[in-house]
Amino acid sequence: MAARTSKIEFAPIQPRLLAVKAAAAYMGCTVWAARKLAWERELPFCKIGGRLLFDRADLDRYIDMQKTAAAL
Repeated sequence: MAARTSKIEFAPIQPRLLAVKAAAAYMGCTVWAARKLAWERELPFCKIGGRLLFDRADLDRYIDMQKTAAAL
């Protein structure tokens, strides 16, 4: 009798914190623009060790705040 095996597939884990390069790509800007936003305290960041990391939720919130309403 063959043993039953069930294959469980898991969704890939999306990291909550993004490094500067990934955060810049996520926002569609340059690495230096993302760094400047952090240095000027316009965009919240975490510093773990020497790494500058950005929370996806903060990036989404920042992008939403930068939107301008369309003139209808």
